[in-house]
Amino acid sequence: METNNDKSPAPASVSMLHRVKRNFFSYLSTLWVIYIKELKGYLCVPFGWVILTCTMGIQGLMLQAVLETMTVATGNGVMYHMMDSLFFLLLFIFIFPLITMRTFAEEERLGTLEGLLTAPVTTTQILLGKYFAAYTFYLIIWLPMLLYPWMSEIGNLYTYTRYGEYSDTTITYMLADWFGAYSILALTGAFFVALGILCSSVTRSQIIAAIFCTCLMILYYFLGRVTELWGEFPAAPVFHYISWSEQFKSFTSGAIDTRPLVLYLSTTICTLALTKRLVDYRRWTR
Repeated sequence: METNNDKSPAPASVSMLHRVKRNFFSYLSTLWVIYIKELKGYLCVPFGWVILTCTMGIQGLMLQAVLETMTVATGNGVMYHMMDSLFFLLLFIFIFPLITMRTFAEEERLGTLEGLLTAPVTTTQILLGKYFAAYTFYLIIWLPMLLYPWMSEIGNLYTYTRYGEYSDTTITYMLADWFGAYSILALTGAFFVALGILCSSVTRSQIIAAIFCTCLMILYYFLGRVTELWGEFPAAPVFHYISWSEQFKSFTSGAIDTRPLVLYLSTTICTLALTKRLVDYRRWTR
């Protein structure tokens, strides 16, 4: 009795596809483990909750200041006045050093970075895990803004006039303003979180990393204000292009522009690539 034991071998392309899929999911699994570990470092320690509490308090002060401002200033939306306030500027500049200064500097100070770099994980996995965790925490900070579109009318404001009488003023809120504001916050945050991680990767001191990141943030802010100081000149369009104050003004009016999308995504990728080279240098010199 003859039995047919001939088995046609699987095509090479199919076996290669399975191997690529297996390696890909293994890569994502390791990246996910690093991401969750880093995210817990923000949400499961008092430091993270202190940052959340302080930023929510500042956002409350921003909203209160906006409601008072809009009783005398009209023509712009709620989100424009919030992002044009001094409270927002201080919060936006100093929040990134607080979030990112611990990413690599603390690991270096505690001596755990050496063990992490010698583990069977790639530098890209380590970097992306830390980056996405910091970026997720940054987005969580602005979650209270998600409540604003549900406020069809933000309070009835009573304005004291020069005649000694109170007038009732109702401030409405537009969904397009919120969407534009949250979009530009997400775009700029993607780049500035990467910039903060870059600063943290060049030193073992969290304070130095925070100061370095703050200085770069302030420098970038004033580069966008160059045209206000020296007027228009041949290179002025470049400074208009990178000005986050102009971008905030445009997006908070509901006008979505694709140029900041290209700017911040490209600078984020370049900054992360530079950070990877620096971490690789430290990894292979140990």
